[in-house]
Amino acid sequence: MNKSTLGCLLVLFSACTTSPDLQTGPNVTVVGDTTFLELQVGTSATNGEIRVAFDAVTEDSRCPTDVQCVWEGNGGIRLTLTGGDQTGIFIVNSSSDPRRVGFQGFALGFSDLRPYPASTQAIDTNDYVATISIVDTR
Repeated sequence: MNKSTLGCLLVLFSACTTSPDLQTGPNVTVVGDTTFLELQVGTSATNGEIRVAFDAVTEDSRCPTDVQCVWEGNGGIRLTLTGGDQTGIFIVNSSSDPRRVGFQGFALGFSDLRPYPASTQAIDTNDYVATISIVDTR
């Protein structure tokens, strides 16, 4: 194989690889500049630049599905974010501030917290799944 053929093959193969800042999998979806991570409490995932760990649900006062409420309530989650040599622990809420937090040029929040409460059923803390959004703000 001559050098020009080898060079063309290298260019073709490098064009087929995914970007290092794009991680995909069963719990990761990328739409434009936003990465969505679907994480069960106690798990983590990465967008390729920062690792997001869903540590705990800090509050679940959301109005149960089978009750009429005056206020929608609030869901709060604790996230540990790691990027490079920095780590931060943050609380993010669905209805109260802060709804988004910034970390290393990214804005993070969550768009869904399941299961949704019902007045007749207790939720095991290990059953929670959050859909976390990561937006590149750089």
